[in-house]
Amino acid sequence: MAQKAGWMWASIGLLCISMLSVTLSAYYYTEYTRYVGLYNKAQNELRKYDMYVFVDILVDYGNGTKDWSNRTLIVRGADLLNATRIVSEVEYTRGVYGAFVTRINGVGGDPNTYWLWYIWNSTSASWDAGMVASDAYTLNDGDAVAWIYTRF
Repeated sequence: MAQKAGWMWASIGLLCISMLSVTLSAYYYTEYTRYVGLYNKAQNELRKYDMYVFVDILVDYGNGTKDWSNRTLIVRGADLLNATRIVSEVEYTRGVYGAFVTRINGVGGDPNTYWLWYIWNSTSASWDAGMVASDAYTLNDGDAVAWIYTRF
């Protein structure tokens, strides 16, 4: 009889372990399918951003006031002028060489003072002057550009 009771307790123990294993397996399978769904949803959301890039835009008013627009989302292939128009009110004229910015957020028009743009050169850790008009420069993902109101 004692031997029969031992087998019975062993069987009950194995049954409990089996039930616990099935429960844990079901739980982890449910969690797995939930995370696969979240992963697929995140991938679909990220695909939307394939056509966009992030840039940082600084507007330095020349009087100590600086406005940063970090991680500005723009359409891939957008030029600097249009990116600046997303974050600021920009007035400009078109000339032979492209757009010439005359005012940003109402600041501009002072004698011998102009809006110049620069791009951050991470290799030399310095600002490089823009070599073309702002409407001719195509921004790349991660670019940092600055508009500085400069007196000559």
